[in-house]
Amino acid sequence: MKELFRRLSLRPKLAWEILFASFLANLMSVASSIYVILVLNRYVGYGSDGTLYTLTSGVLIATFLGMGFTSVRGKLAAAVSVLPDHELNEKTLAVFTRARLTALYRMPAGRHQEMLGALKTVEYAFDSNNISAILDAPFLLLFVLAIALIHPLLAVLTLVGIACTIVFTLTSMRRNAPLDERMRDQVMAHRNLTLSAMSGAETVRAFLGAEFLRRSWRKQMQGLRDLGEVMGAARDRGRIRSESVGSLLRVSIYFFGAMLAVSGDMSVGGLIGASILSAKAMQMGSSFLASFLAGRKAEAALIQLGEFHALPLEPLSGSAVREFSGRLEFRDVGFAYSGTTGPLFESVSFTLAPGSILAVTGFNGSGKTTFCKLVTGLLDPGRGQILADGIELRQFAPDWWRRQILYLPQEPSFLNATIRENITLSELEPESPASQERLNQAVRAAALRRFLDVSRQGLDQEIAEGGRTLPVGIRRRIALARALMNQGRLVVFDDPTEGLDAEGCLAVYNVLNILAKTGASIIVATVDPNITKGAGFVLDMNEKPSPTVVAAKAATPEEAA
Repeated sequence: MKELFRRLSLRPKLAWEILFASFLANLMSVASSIYVILVLNRYVGYGSDGTLYTLTSGVLIATFLGMGFTSVRGKLAAAVSVLPDHELNEKTLAVFTRARLTALYRMPAGRHQEMLGALKTVEYAFDSNNISAILDAPFLLLFVLAIALIHPLLAVLTLVGIACTIVFTLTSMRRNAPLDERMRDQVMAHRNLTLSAMSGAETVRAFLGAEFLRRSWRKQMQGLRDLGEVMGAARDRGRIRSESVGSLLRVSIYFFGAMLAVSGDMSVGGLIGASILSAKAMQMGSSFLASFLAGRKAEAALIQLGEFHALPLEPLSGSAVREFSGRLEFRDVGFAYSGTTGPLFESVSFTLAPGSILAVTGFNGSGKTTFCKLVTGLLDPGRGQILADGIELRQFAPDWWRRQILYLPQEPSFLNATIRENITLSELEPESPASQERLNQAVRAAALRRFLDVSRQGLDQEIAEGGRTLPVGIRRRIALARALMNQGRLVVFDDPTEGLDAEGCLAVYNVLNILAKTGASIIVATVDPNITKGAGFVLDMNEKPSPTVVAAKAATPEEAA
């Protein structure tokens, strides 16, 4: 409820308009019960057709007015959540696009999808129907007051019925909370198993993992079924209680109302009218309760989203230099992943002059990829500083810094978009002639043209599942073309020839030769001897805990090819 009041407080005038429209809509709703009472008491008793026509005309007018006020109220209520929902979506999108990777990687598997579900939970809880149901609650007293005017005892019975329904529902919710938590955890575990089965479809088949998958799947499904039966039984008990309260209320209204009518304390029309009003009050109470419970779930979802939104973000602004020379300096740089017993490396200190070529070598897991991510600013050093032209990387605007880098990751991933859109991601005007010319040059340099020529859609072919369905060599060629769209002075290639055939390797060598001739600073993580022999310096990550840079044997770019 706090979130609803917060949203209403953002637009107080709108909140009052909704309340006024709700009052008028509910006031018109009372007219149908009054119509029944008057028809039974006046028309049936006296048989005057004029009275019937007048009453019917009045109730029809009230009905249409009620429909109009309800429609207006719905539109006003829908406007309450437009801005808050937009802000919530923008905050979530900011985390997905700008959260620091070290923080994002620490999130449990499946939590990212859960955040999207939390957004939907909040949007549903504060849609126009639920807001209307909650704001209708004060006007429930209008119906109770109308019943009290017929007879106070029937109003008391109605209030008791509503109170019992609320108590039973809240009690059931409190008892079922642990079950809901267990169900959420089991659903997340099953979703992760399903996702791994889909992404690892080749592994399941090639390494006979089907039996393991079947055992895990059946165990999880059995757990979900057992828990579902328990929760279903709990829901049935709650539903039976609510229906029983409603039935008992109707019986009580007619039981006591009949005695009052026989004793002359109330008319038959009053009895039937009170029954209609009581049912309407119960329906409003049930709608309020359902919306209230949806709001409670939304409050829990907002807590989850708040934790997600609290992840540290990369800044939107920062320093920049007119023209980056390509000079890098590493001062006592160290890095350790969370949960490990020690640093991956530490005390790395050296200076890379503009136009230098550095080969980063080492065995798998030695830290080559991590070093490349530190240079690109995707990861922050655990200690020490990395400076570009004398300015620490943390001070640069992230977008500006990454436009200075031609980055080829070890394991390229892509968005679910076309090849063209993935290659031109960083372009501000991808459709401009200059961008199209750079795109064509990048495609040729990455030796991607042959693949595109035999593809039915060429550059407009859609990439699905982040590119996992594409051959490794094609993924690396697309990633190389994407890197070449930048025109920076720093090149960071991570195992650029891994998974490439001879043609692809030659394309990488040619690209490195051309970039070296332009005077770009080049950092290449590689075990390819054809690349390392062309480097001026080597950083051997096998030296633990403090790798050092040593001068390599002098080689020309042509010799590297």
